[in-house]
Amino acid sequence: MDNRVKLDLPVETERLLQRGVVALEKLADDPVLQVESGPPECPFCHTLNPEIRLEEAAGEGPFSTFLLEPECGSCGQRFYAVPLEWANFQSYQDAEEELGRRKEVFSVNNE
Repeated sequence: MDNRVKLDLPVETERLLQRGVVALEKLADDPVLQVESGPPECPFCHTLNPEIRLEEAAGEGPFSTFLLEPECGSCGQRFYAVPLEWANFQSYQDAEEELGRRKEVFSVNNE
C-alpha cells in the first residue's frame, strides 16, 4: 500500500521535500547516531568514575577511531572505551583546567 500523500506543490518544492526525506532516512540509519553514550562507568562492576590504569601502547590511525583499554581499579577487569566526543585544547594548561572542572562535577555527584 502506498502511504504517500499527493499535494499540489510546485515541482521544485516537491523535489526539495523528497531530498529532505531521503536525507532524514539516511541519518536515521546512520550507526553513529544510534550509539548511546553514558557516564564514565565500569561495564563490569558499574562503579561510577572508577580509578583506572591504562598501559600506553604504540600505535597510529585516525583520531576518530581512538580506543582505550583501561583496567578498572575497583574490580580489576579490563574493558574497552570509545570516546564519542572530544574536547581538544592547544595547551596542556587549558586541558588541565577542563579536567579540574570535571573533577569538581564528579566529586559533587559522588558525595
